[in-house]
Amino acid sequence: MNPKISTTKLLKTVIAENYCSGCGICTVSDQPAFTMQLTENGQYLPQLISNEYLSKVVCPFANEQPNETDIAKKLYKTKETKFNSEFGYYQNIYAGHVITGDYRQYGSSGGSVSWLTQKLLDDKMVDYVINVVEQNNPFIRFKYQIAKNPKANKKASKSKYYPTNLEEVLKFVQQNEGRYAIVGLPCFIKGIRLLQQTEKVFDKRIVYTASIFCGHLKSTHYLSSLIAQFSIEEKDVKHFDFRFKLPGRKAGDYGTQLITTSNIDYVKPNKELFGTNWGWGLFKLKACDYCDDIIGETADISFGDAWIPKYENDYKGTNIVVTRHPELNDLIQKYIEKSELNYENLSPDELIQSQAGGFRHRREGLAYRLYLQLKKGKYVPKKRVKPAKIKSKKRRKIYKIRMQLQARSFYSKHYKDVPKLKKELWPLIRQLQTVNEHSKWTKLRLKFKQWLKKK
Repeated sequence: MNPKISTTKLLKTVIAENYCSGCGICTVSDQPAFTMQLTENGQYLPQLISNEYLSKVVCPFANEQPNETDIAKKLYKTKETKFNSEFGYYQNIYAGHVITGDYRQYGSSGGSVSWLTQKLLDDKMVDYVINVVEQNNPFIRFKYQIAKNPKANKKASKSKYYPTNLEEVLKFVQQNEGRYAIVGLPCFIKGIRLLQQTEKVFDKRIVYTASIFCGHLKSTHYLSSLIAQFSIEEKDVKHFDFRFKLPGRKAGDYGTQLITTSNIDYVKPNKELFGTNWGWGLFKLKACDYCDDIIGETADISFGDAWIPKYENDYKGTNIVVTRHPELNDLIQKYIEKSELNYENLSPDELIQSQAGGFRHRREGLAYRLYLQLKKGKYVPKKRVKPAKIKSKKRRKIYKIRMQLQARSFYSKHYKDVPKLKKELWPLIRQLQTVNEHSKWTKLRLKFKQWLKKK
Protein backbone atom coordinates (compact mmCIF):
# COMPACT_ATOMS: atom_id res chain seq x y z
CA MET A 1 0.00 0.00 0.00
CA ASN A 2 1.35 3.45 -0.95
CA PRO A 3 0.89 5.65 2.10
CA LYS A 4 0.97 8.90 0.15
CA ILE A 5 -2.10 11.05 -0.43
CA SER A 6 -2.53 14.02 -2.75
CA THR A 7 -2.52 17.38 -0.99
CA THR A 8 -5.82 18.19 -2.69
CA LYS A 9 -7.47 15.11 -1.18
CA LEU A 10 -5.89 15.79 2.21
CA LEU A 11 -7.42 19.27 2.20
CA LYS A 12 -10.88 17.90 1.39
CA THR A 13 -10.81 15.09 3.97
CA VAL A 14 -8.50 15.13 7.00
CA ILE A 15 -8.05 18.91 7.14
CA ALA A 16 -11.59 19.93 6.14
CA GLU A 17 -13.13 17.58 8.72
CA ASN A 18 -10.53 18.54 11.38
CA TYR A 19 -9.00 15.09 11.91
CA CYS A 20 -5.52 16.63 11.92
CA SER A 21 -3.38 16.25 15.07
CA GLY A 22 -0.94 18.91 13.87
CA CYS A 23 2.11 16.66 13.60
CA GLY A 24 3.53 18.48 10.56
CA ILE A 25 4.56 15.33 8.69
CA CYS A 26 2.73 16.57 5.59
CA THR A 27 5.10 19.56 5.30
CA VAL A 28 8.07 17.33 4.43
CA SER A 29 8.89 17.16 0.74
CA ASP A 30 11.37 18.72 -1.68
CA GLN A 31 8.78 21.31 -2.65
CA PRO A 32 6.42 21.48 0.33
CA ALA A 33 2.81 22.39 -0.33
CA PHE A 34 2.04 23.03 3.36
CA THR A 35 3.42 24.88 6.33
CA MET A 36 2.10 24.56 9.89
CA GLN A 37 0.26 27.47 11.49
CA LEU A 38 -1.27 27.91 14.92
CA THR A 39 -4.97 28.70 14.54
CA GLU A 40 -7.17 30.94 16.66
CA ASN A 41 -8.54 27.76 18.27
CA GLY A 42 -5.08 26.88 19.57
CA GLN A 43 -4.18 23.95 17.31
CA TYR A 44 -1.63 23.48 14.54
CA LEU A 45 -3.08 22.93 11.07
CA PRO A 46 -1.40 22.70 7.66
CA GLN A 47 -1.78 25.84 5.58
CA LEU A 48 -1.43 25.68 1.80
CA ILE A 49 1.64 27.61 0.64
CA SER A 50 0.90 27.60 -3.08
CA ASN A 51 -1.09 25.57 -5.59
CA GLU A 52 2.11 25.49 -7.62
CA TYR A 53 3.53 22.85 -5.28
CA LEU A 54 0.59 20.48 -5.04
CA SER A 55 2.04 17.02 -4.60
CA LYS A 56 1.65 13.83 -2.57
CA VAL A 57 2.39 13.62 1.14
CA VAL A 58 1.91 11.25 4.08
CA CYS A 59 -0.50 11.76 6.98
CA PRO A 60 -1.23 9.49 9.98
CA PHE A 61 -4.97 10.13 9.64
CA ALA A 62 -5.31 9.56 5.88
CA ASN A 63 -7.07 6.42 4.65
CA GLU A 64 -4.39 5.62 2.07
CA GLN A 65 -1.90 4.40 4.69
CA PRO A 66 -1.17 1.07 6.39
CA ASN A 67 -2.51 0.89 9.96
CA GLU A 68 -0.47 0.62 13.16
CA THR A 69 -0.64 -3.18 13.26
CA ASP A 70 0.63 -3.48 9.68
CA ILE A 71 3.47 -1.02 10.31
CA ALA A 72 4.52 -2.69 13.57
CA LYS A 73 4.33 -6.18 12.09
CA LYS A 74 6.98 -5.33 9.49
CA LEU A 75 9.17 -3.70 12.12
CA TYR A 76 8.88 -6.00 15.10
CA LYS A 77 7.44 -9.43 14.31
CA THR A 78 10.18 -11.88 15.33
CA LYS A 79 10.56 -14.99 17.47
CA GLU A 80 11.36 -12.74 20.44
CA THR A 81 8.23 -10.59 20.22
CA LYS A 82 4.71 -11.28 21.42
CA PHE A 83 1.43 -9.83 20.20
CA ASN A 84 -1.52 -8.50 22.18
CA SER A 85 -4.75 -7.59 20.39
CA GLU A 86 -5.15 -4.43 22.50
CA PHE A 87 -1.67 -2.91 22.23
CA GLY A 88 0.22 -4.77 19.52
CA TYR A 89 3.75 -6.17 19.44
CA TYR A 90 6.14 -6.13 22.39
CA GLN A 91 9.22 -7.83 23.78
CA ASN A 92 8.92 -6.92 27.45
CA ILE A 93 6.66 -4.85 29.69
CA TYR A 94 8.12 -3.24 32.80
CA ALA A 95 6.96 -1.03 35.64
CA GLY A 96 9.39 0.98 37.69
CA HIS A 97 11.58 4.05 37.97
CA VAL A 98 15.12 5.35 37.53
CA ILE A 99 17.30 4.98 40.63
CA THR A 100 20.33 7.06 39.67
CA GLY A 101 20.49 10.82 39.26
CA ASP A 102 17.53 13.19 39.50
CA TYR A 103 15.62 11.82 36.50
CA ARG A 104 12.68 10.70 38.61
CA GLN A 105 12.58 13.96 40.56
CA TYR A 106 12.37 16.07 37.42
CA GLY A 107 10.27 13.66 35.35
CA SER A 108 6.49 13.43 35.24
CA SER A 109 6.56 9.84 36.38
CA GLY A 110 9.49 7.49 36.97
CA GLY A 111 12.02 9.53 34.98
CA SER A 112 12.50 6.84 32.34
CA VAL A 113 12.13 8.93 29.17
CA SER A 114 14.84 11.45 30.06
CA TRP A 115 17.05 8.66 31.34
CA LEU A 116 16.77 6.70 28.08
CA THR A 117 17.43 9.67 25.80
CA GLN A 118 20.46 10.63 27.88
CA LYS A 119 21.79 7.06 27.78
CA LEU A 120 21.44 7.05 24.00
CA LEU A 121 23.59 10.20 23.89
CA ASP A 122 26.07 9.03 26.54
CA ASP A 123 26.57 5.59 24.98
CA LYS A 124 27.07 7.16 21.54
CA MET A 125 24.05 5.35 20.11
CA VAL A 126 22.72 8.65 18.71
CA ASP A 127 24.09 12.11 17.96
CA TYR A 128 20.85 14.02 18.56
CA VAL A 129 17.57 13.67 20.43
CA ILE A 130 14.40 15.28 19.08
CA ASN A 131 12.10 16.19 21.98
CA VAL A 132 9.80 18.93 23.29
CA VAL A 133 11.13 21.77 25.41
CA GLU A 134 9.72 24.88 27.08
CA GLN A 135 10.82 28.15 25.52
CA ASN A 136 10.74 31.78 26.58
CA ASN A 137 7.80 32.70 24.38
CA PRO A 138 4.31 33.24 25.89
CA PHE A 139 2.68 32.85 22.47
CA ILE A 140 4.24 29.45 21.70
CA ARG A 141 5.33 28.05 25.03
CA PHE A 142 6.53 24.57 23.98
CA LYS A 143 8.15 23.34 20.79
CA TYR A 144 10.33 20.56 19.42
CA GLN A 145 14.11 20.96 19.72
CA ILE A 146 17.24 19.16 18.55
CA ALA A 147 19.12 18.23 21.75
CA LYS A 148 22.75 17.16 21.53
CA ASN A 149 23.97 17.59 25.12
CA PRO A 150 22.76 16.71 28.65
CA LYS A 151 21.64 20.26 29.50
CA ALA A 152 19.37 20.57 26.47
CA ASN A 153 18.06 17.04 26.89
CA LYS A 154 17.22 17.58 30.58
CA LYS A 155 15.16 20.67 29.73
CA ALA A 156 12.78 18.37 27.84
CA SER A 157 11.77 16.49 31.01
CA LYS A 158 8.09 16.29 32.01
CA SER A 159 4.81 16.03 30.12
CA LYS A 160 3.56 18.98 28.09
CA TYR A 161 -0.18 19.03 27.38
CA TYR A 162 0.28 21.47 24.56
CA PRO A 163 0.27 21.25 20.74
CA THR A 164 3.57 20.97 18.88
CA ASN A 165 4.65 20.07 15.37
CA LEU A 166 7.66 18.49 13.67
CA GLU A 167 8.02 20.78 10.65
CA GLU A 168 11.13 22.66 11.80
CA VAL A 169 13.04 19.71 13.31
CA LEU A 170 12.38 17.42 10.34
CA LYS A 171 13.89 20.05 8.05
CA PHE A 172 16.96 19.97 10.29
CA VAL A 173 17.14 16.18 9.96
CA GLN A 174 16.86 16.48 6.18
CA GLN A 175 19.74 18.94 6.02
CA ASN A 176 22.07 17.52 8.69
CA GLU A 177 23.64 14.07 8.75
CA GLY A 178 23.65 12.12 12.00
CA ARG A 179 21.79 9.55 14.03
CA TYR A 180 18.61 10.79 15.67
CA ALA A 181 16.24 9.52 18.34
CA ILE A 182 12.79 11.07 18.54
CA VAL A 183 10.21 11.23 21.34
CA GLY A 184 6.60 11.79 20.32
CA LEU A 185 2.94 10.95 20.66
CA PRO A 186 1.60 7.78 18.98
CA CYS A 187 0.23 9.61 15.92
CA PHE A 188 3.48 11.56 15.51
CA ILE A 189 5.54 8.35 15.58
CA LYS A 190 3.16 6.70 13.13
CA GLY A 191 3.71 9.69 10.85
CA ILE A 192 7.48 9.23 11.16
CA ARG A 193 7.12 5.57 10.20
CA LEU A 194 5.12 6.52 7.10
CA LEU A 195 7.71 9.15 6.24
CA GLN A 196 10.50 6.57 6.58
CA GLN A 197 8.72 4.41 3.99
CA THR A 198 8.72 7.20 1.41
CA GLU A 199 11.74 9.39 2.26
CA LYS A 200 14.92 7.31 2.68
CA VAL A 201 16.83 10.11 4.42
CA PHE A 202 14.55 9.73 7.47
CA ASP A 203 14.79 5.95 7.40
CA LYS A 204 18.58 6.26 7.53
CA ARG A 205 18.90 9.07 10.09
CA ILE A 206 16.07 8.45 12.60
CA VAL A 207 17.43 5.31 14.25
CA TYR A 208 15.24 5.11 17.39
CA THR A 209 11.69 6.19 18.14
CA ALA A 210 10.05 6.53 21.56
CA SER A 211 6.37 7.12 22.20
CA ILE A 212 4.49 8.48 25.17
CA PHE A 213 1.19 6.81 26.13
CA CYS A 214 -1.49 9.28 25.09
CA GLY A 215 -4.91 10.10 26.55
CA HIS A 216 -5.39 13.01 24.16
CA LEU A 217 -3.74 16.20 22.97
CA LYS A 218 -4.90 19.63 24.13
CA SER A 219 -5.10 22.96 22.34
CA THR A 220 -3.13 25.96 23.66
CA HIS A 221 -6.36 27.13 25.29
CA TYR A 222 -6.02 24.47 27.98
CA LEU A 223 -2.83 26.06 29.28
CA SER A 224 -4.40 29.54 29.02
CA SER A 225 -7.40 28.43 31.09
CA LEU A 226 -5.10 27.06 33.82
CA ILE A 227 -2.98 30.22 33.98
CA ALA A 228 -6.15 32.31 34.20
CA GLN A 229 -7.07 30.47 37.41
CA PHE A 230 -3.90 31.81 39.04
CA SER A 231 -5.00 35.38 38.14
CA ILE A 232 -1.72 35.96 36.29
CA GLU A 233 -1.12 37.24 32.76
CA GLU A 234 0.40 34.69 30.39
CA LYS A 235 3.19 37.09 29.44
CA ASP A 236 4.26 37.15 33.11
CA VAL A 237 4.78 33.37 33.30
CA LYS A 238 8.33 32.16 32.61
CA HIS A 239 7.91 28.50 33.62
CA PHE A 240 4.89 26.18 33.55
CA ASP A 241 4.65 22.61 34.86
CA PHE A 242 1.52 20.53 34.15
CA ARG A 243 2.69 17.67 36.40
CA PHE A 244 4.15 19.06 39.65
CA LYS A 245 4.61 16.26 42.18
CA LEU A 246 2.96 16.79 45.57
CA PRO A 247 4.64 14.88 48.45
CA GLY A 248 2.31 12.80 50.58
CA ARG A 249 -0.32 12.43 47.86
CA LYS A 250 -1.06 9.66 45.40
CA ALA A 251 0.88 9.57 42.14
CA GLY A 252 -2.09 10.75 40.09
CA ASP A 253 -2.92 13.55 42.52
CA TYR A 254 -0.39 16.05 41.21
CA GLY A 255 -0.44 19.82 40.90
CA THR A 256 0.15 22.64 38.44
CA GLN A 257 3.11 24.92 39.00
CA LEU A 258 4.00 28.21 37.43
CA ILE A 259 6.87 30.60 38.10
CA THR A 260 6.49 34.25 37.15
CA THR A 261 9.04 36.53 35.55
CA SER A 262 9.41 38.02 39.06
CA ASN A 263 10.42 34.54 40.33
CA ILE A 264 7.25 34.04 42.35
CA ASP A 265 6.43 30.33 42.58
CA TYR A 266 2.77 29.25 42.56
CA VAL A 267 1.42 25.71 42.97
CA LYS A 268 -2.18 24.51 43.01
CA PRO A 269 -3.43 20.91 43.27
CA ASN A 270 -5.05 19.98 39.97
CA LYS A 271 -8.22 18.96 41.79
CA GLU A 272 -8.69 22.66 42.62
CA LEU A 273 -8.40 23.73 38.97
CA PHE A 274 -11.34 23.65 36.59
CA GLY A 275 -10.88 21.53 33.47
CA THR A 276 -8.16 19.14 34.69
CA ASN A 277 -10.54 16.17 34.78
CA TRP A 278 -9.22 14.17 31.83
CA GLY A 279 -12.53 12.37 31.36
CA TRP A 280 -14.23 15.63 30.40
CA GLY A 281 -11.87 16.10 27.45
CA LEU A 282 -11.89 19.90 27.57
CA PHE A 283 -9.87 21.59 24.78
CA LYS A 284 -9.16 18.20 23.24
CA LEU A 285 -8.32 18.00 19.53
CA LYS A 286 -11.06 16.25 17.55
CA ALA A 287 -8.46 13.95 15.98
CA CYS A 288 -7.78 12.37 19.37
CA ASP A 289 -11.31 10.96 19.45
CA TYR A 290 -10.58 9.12 16.20
CA CYS A 291 -7.30 7.45 17.14
CA ASP A 292 -7.03 3.81 18.24
CA ASP A 293 -3.38 3.76 19.35
CA ILE A 294 -3.07 4.42 23.09
CA ILE A 295 0.53 3.42 23.78
CA GLY A 296 2.44 4.10 20.55
CA GLU A 297 2.43 0.72 18.84
CA THR A 298 4.82 1.72 16.04
CA ALA A 299 7.56 3.04 18.34
CA ASP A 300 10.73 1.17 19.33
CA ILE A 301 9.86 1.79 22.98
CA SER A 302 6.84 3.29 24.76
CA PHE A 303 6.47 4.98 28.14
CA GLY A 304 3.40 5.64 30.27
CA ASP A 305 2.15 6.04 33.83
CA ALA A 306 1.51 3.01 36.02
CA TRP A 307 -2.01 3.96 37.07
CA ILE A 308 -2.63 0.76 39.03
CA PRO A 309 -3.20 0.30 42.78
CA LYS A 310 0.17 -1.19 43.74
CA TYR A 311 2.02 1.90 42.49
CA GLU A 312 -0.47 4.71 43.12
CA ASN A 313 0.68 5.54 46.69
CA ASP A 314 4.19 6.54 45.59
CA TYR A 315 3.86 10.23 44.74
CA LYS A 316 7.24 10.20 42.96
CA GLY A 317 5.65 8.25 40.09
CA THR A 318 6.15 4.94 38.32
CA ASN A 319 6.61 4.31 34.61
CA ILE A 320 5.27 1.53 32.44
CA VAL A 321 7.83 0.71 29.74
CA VAL A 322 7.08 -1.40 26.66
CA THR A 323 10.07 -2.49 24.59
CA ARG A 324 10.01 -3.57 20.93
CA HIS A 325 13.42 -2.80 19.43
CA PRO A 326 15.94 -5.49 20.49
CA GLU A 327 18.75 -2.95 21.04
CA LEU A 328 16.63 -0.86 23.39
CA ASN A 329 15.38 -3.98 25.13
CA ASP A 330 19.01 -5.03 25.71
CA LEU A 331 19.86 -1.53 26.94
CA ILE A 332 17.08 -1.69 29.52
CA GLN A 333 18.19 -5.15 30.66
CA LYS A 334 21.80 -3.98 30.95
CA TYR A 335 20.96 -1.12 33.27
CA ILE A 336 18.53 -3.15 35.36
CA GLU A 337 21.47 -5.44 36.06
CA LYS A 338 23.65 -2.42 36.86
CA SER A 339 20.98 -1.24 39.37
CA GLU A 340 20.35 2.05 37.57
CA LEU A 341 16.75 1.04 36.97
CA ASN A 342 14.31 -0.36 39.51
CA TYR A 343 12.08 -2.24 37.05
CA GLU A 344 9.90 -5.30 37.47
CA ASN A 345 7.98 -7.24 34.86
CA LEU A 346 4.37 -6.31 34.28
CA SER A 347 1.69 -8.47 32.69
CA PRO A 348 -0.29 -7.44 29.60
CA ASP A 349 -3.47 -7.39 31.72
CA GLU A 350 -1.87 -4.97 34.17
CA LEU A 351 -0.83 -2.68 31.33
CA ILE A 352 -4.39 -2.66 30.01
CA GLN A 353 -5.71 -2.06 33.53
CA SER A 354 -3.41 0.96 33.88
CA GLN A 355 -5.02 2.58 30.83
CA ALA A 356 -8.50 1.08 31.16
CA GLY A 357 -10.37 4.31 30.53
CA GLY A 358 -8.33 5.07 27.43
CA PHE A 359 -8.85 1.60 25.95
CA ARG A 360 -12.62 1.76 26.57
CA HIS A 361 -12.90 5.27 25.10
CA ARG A 362 -10.95 4.30 21.98
CA ARG A 363 -12.43 0.89 21.43
CA GLU A 364 -16.11 0.92 22.38
CA GLY A 365 -16.35 4.73 22.27
CA LEU A 366 -14.51 5.02 18.96
CA ALA A 367 -16.78 2.42 17.38
CA TYR A 368 -19.79 4.52 18.33
CA ARG A 369 -18.27 7.84 17.25
CA LEU A 370 -17.40 6.36 13.85
CA TYR A 371 -20.95 5.03 13.57
CA LEU A 372 -22.44 8.47 14.34
CA GLN A 373 -20.22 10.27 11.84
CA LEU A 374 -20.87 7.78 9.05
CA LYS A 375 -24.59 8.01 9.76
CA LYS A 376 -24.31 11.73 8.97
CA GLY A 377 -22.49 10.92 5.73
CA LYS A 378 -19.22 12.37 7.01
CA TYR A 379 -15.67 11.39 6.10
CA VAL A 380 -13.91 9.41 8.84
CA PRO A 381 -10.38 8.01 9.02
CA LYS A 382 -10.22 4.22 8.68
CA LYS A 383 -9.55 2.58 12.03
CA ARG A 384 -8.95 -0.96 13.26
CA VAL A 385 -12.16 -0.52 15.28
CA LYS A 386 -15.30 -1.14 13.25
CA PRO A 387 -18.13 1.43 13.40
CA ALA A 388 -20.97 0.14 15.60
CA LYS A 389 -24.04 1.30 17.46
CA ILE A 390 -23.14 -0.04 20.90
CA LYS A 391 -25.87 -1.72 22.97
CA SER A 392 -25.67 0.26 26.22
CA LYS A 393 -27.86 3.37 26.17
CA LYS A 394 -25.90 4.84 29.07
CA ARG A 395 -22.56 4.39 27.32
CA ARG A 396 -24.01 5.94 24.17
CA LYS A 397 -25.14 8.93 26.18
CA ILE A 398 -21.73 9.27 27.84
CA TYR A 399 -19.94 9.30 24.47
CA LYS A 400 -22.39 11.79 22.97
CA ILE A 401 -21.97 14.20 25.89
CA ARG A 402 -18.18 13.88 25.68
CA MET A 403 -18.34 14.76 21.98
CA GLN A 404 -20.40 17.84 22.82
CA LEU A 405 -17.99 18.85 25.60
CA GLN A 406 -15.00 18.48 23.30
CA ALA A 407 -16.54 20.65 20.60
CA ARG A 408 -18.04 23.26 22.94
CA SER A 409 -14.82 23.76 24.92
CA PHE A 410 -12.55 23.64 21.86
CA TYR A 411 -14.38 26.48 20.15
CA SER A 412 -15.20 28.45 23.29
CA LYS A 413 -14.12 32.10 23.38
CA HIS A 414 -14.11 32.06 27.20
CA TYR A 415 -10.96 30.01 27.81
CA LYS A 416 -9.33 32.94 29.65
CA ASP A 417 -12.51 33.82 31.54
CA VAL A 418 -13.06 30.73 33.65
CA PRO A 419 -16.32 31.82 35.38
CA LYS A 420 -17.88 32.29 31.92
CA LEU A 421 -16.31 29.05 30.71
CA LYS A 422 -17.80 27.16 33.65
CA LYS A 423 -21.21 28.65 33.00
CA GLU A 424 -20.98 27.65 29.34
CA LEU A 425 -19.85 24.08 29.97
CA TRP A 426 -21.46 23.19 33.30
CA PRO A 427 -24.80 21.92 31.93
CA LEU A 428 -22.95 19.31 29.85
CA ILE A 429 -20.55 18.42 32.69
CA ARG A 430 -23.47 17.93 35.06
CA GLN A 431 -25.20 15.66 32.52
CA LEU A 432 -22.02 13.60 32.24
CA GLN A 433 -21.67 13.35 36.01
CA THR A 434 -25.28 12.25 36.37
CA VAL A 435 -24.93 9.50 33.79
CA ASN A 436 -21.65 8.31 35.35
CA GLU A 437 -23.23 8.23 38.79
CA HIS A 438 -26.05 6.06 37.46
CA SER A 439 -23.46 3.79 35.82
CA LYS A 440 -21.67 3.34 39.15
CA TRP A 441 -24.91 2.32 40.85
CA THR A 442 -25.59 -0.14 38.04
CA LYS A 443 -22.18 -1.73 38.54
CA LEU A 444 -22.76 -1.97 42.28
CA ARG A 445 -26.15 -3.65 41.75
CA LEU A 446 -24.61 -6.16 39.35
CA LYS A 447 -21.83 -6.96 41.80
CA PHE A 448 -24.41 -7.41 44.57
CA LYS A 449 -26.43 -9.80 42.38
CA GLN A 450 -23.28 -11.80 41.62
CA TRP A 451 -22.51 -11.97 45.33
CA LEU A 452 -26.01 -13.22 46.08
CA LYS A 453 -25.68 -15.96 43.43
CA LYS A 454 -22.44 -17.17 45.03
CA LYS A 455 -24.22 -17.34 48.38
